[in-house]
Amino acid sequence: MIRAEVHSDDHVIGRRFDATRWFEKATDEDITKLAHCGWGGDYPADNVAIFMAEHDEVVADVFKYLELLANDPMKKDCHGFECHIDEEQARSWIAKHRPHLLDKLSLEE
Repeated sequence: MIRAEVHSDDHVIGRRFDATRWFEKATDEDITKLAHCGWGGDYPADNVAIFMAEHDEVVADVFKYLELLANDPMKKDCHGFECHIDEEQARSWIAKHRPHLLDKLSLEE
């Protein structure tokens, strides 16, 4: 399991989820970009949540909430989200499934 969480920018809704499915389909480049953004708070992490929303109803709940906000003129400035992935668990998964990438990430830090 690779723990992750996604929340709306207004922090009204947040969900924890398992991001392993994303890692299994991700390219080495996708994972490298995620690591370089600090495992969250930027577009590579957003892509994890967007992908997972198609496969996990818990994550989809956040995007349903954001859709509701998009239709509320009083809340039009509160429709973003942020996602963060547990770095330790991500690195453990990489060490087991893509050790060549872990070595590369360690060299680039």
